[in-house]
Amino acid sequence: MTVPATTAEWTCTRCGSTNRLLVATGTATARDRCLHCAARHQLTPAARPVRWDARLRD
Repeated sequence: MTVPATTAEWTCTRCGSTNRLLVATGTATARDRCLHCAARHQLTPAARPVRWDARLRD
């Protein structure tokens, strides 16, 4: 079964690296880890469809 998906692009709040995550269309929140510094982030959609807001999580 194929699930429609979109790219969530976000910037790490610790090191500034750009990261990308494939998420199901309509997702309201996601979790990811920075590929550069491994900081964990909580992601939420922003005003632009591809660009997501990130904040550090515990």
